[in-house]
Amino acid sequence: MPLPALVSPGPELTRAELLRYSRQISLPHVGVDGQRRLKDARVLVLGAGGLGSPVLQYLAAAGVGTIGIADHDTVEVSNLQRQTIHPDARVGERKVASAAAAVRAQNPLIEVIEHDAEVTPATVLELVSEYDIVVDGTDNFEVQYVVDAACALVGKPLVWGSVLRFDGQVTVFWATAGEGLDRTLDDLYPEQPDADAGETCSVAGVLGPVCAAIGAVMATETLKLLGGYGEPLLGRLLVHDALDASWREVPFGKAANRDTPGARRTRGAANIGEPYSFTKQGTGSSGPATALFERQSTVTSDSAPTPSITAPELKSLLEARTRGEADFVLVDVREMYENQLVAIEGAELVPLGQILSDQAREILPPQEKVILHCHHDARSQQAAALLRANGWEDVTFVQGGIDAWSREVDPSAPRY
Repeated sequence: MPLPALVSPGPELTRAELLRYSRQISLPHVGVDGQRRLKDARVLVLGAGGLGSPVLQYLAAAGVGTIGIADHDTVEVSNLQRQTIHPDARVGERKVASAAAAVRAQNPLIEVIEHDAEVTPATVLELVSEYDIVVDGTDNFEVQYVVDAACALVGKPLVWGSVLRFDGQVTVFWATAGEGLDRTLDDLYPEQPDADAGETCSVAGVLGPVCAAIGAVMATETLKLLGGYGEPLLGRLLVHDALDASWREVPFGKAANRDTPGARRTRGAANIGEPYSFTKQGTGSSGPATALFERQSTVTSDSAPTPSITAPELKSLLEARTRGEADFVLVDVREMYENQLVAIEGAELVPLGQILSDQAREILPPQEKVILHCHHDARSQQAAALLRANGWEDVTFVQGGIDAWSREVDPSAPRY
């Protein structure tokens, strides 16, 4: 059933607004009062990427009065295939600034607020409290759990989406929704999915129009909640498979222990509004939102942390190897096409999927010191764990991967 509108009608519409939004105002579910609600609405969009792009464009076009954009990244060439809000001329600029400029150019009648900062437990509560609704287009489960917990604490609805390869999914979380419709991310995923370096857009890829399809649904759900019409996707996960052009609905209920005293939101809510605490959110804590935004070594229950080095330290080691003062094998675990885009001189290419092959053993025998790098460092950490579990003892990974190399050592090396 429809829920009450999130916001009350705002100021009277100007002649310019009546003209611009006339096709939307003509909808019986919207009307003039509905458009005035949008004019007075405040929506925060987390992530100005593949999902954030269509969400921002459609919300701006619809006349949402205030749109906040939160991101902490720069526009890269490899973003342009799916992050359609950023033009080629904006490559190298901050994503928030690029997206904000595009939104302002699209609709000069609305206000855009830029939040160029990481979403952390210390900042998330203040950030989401400023808005009526939050739209999460990020691609990091740790961040998503913290955002969901913060929205639950302040009673804000959260429109959530995810894409990978040819698939996408979207739903709405709202911890204080009535009529038994209250849902949180903990209900959909009671346990945080394991991080898999191969299951990221940078490795597995994503078809650009899938982002547009899911983003359009996210924008629609946002407008429905603001205006109080239609059936919101509460307790329903909408799943899209672009390969067979199908959409299916998967209902989900509350997690079994959600209403147990002390059990609710303990995972994502730990430390919200406080500085990061290793005790509460560090390795080994009870919650999935662990070590947020803090790089840490791969750790297994029966092994020590995998050592790591920085990109400048790798540069020094390579120079020492050239002088005959160091002996190690530098291995690039990215894919062939990535290596062709940019490579570190002196690195051997062994894609992650082949790291335990016989050919790989010839390049990096178990008795050798091995240093691994990838695009950032997720795949190199995974490769390090595999090697150490199969007899390699002296294995190190490069923090930040070749992206850090481009930023900190060789600015002429292209970033992607």
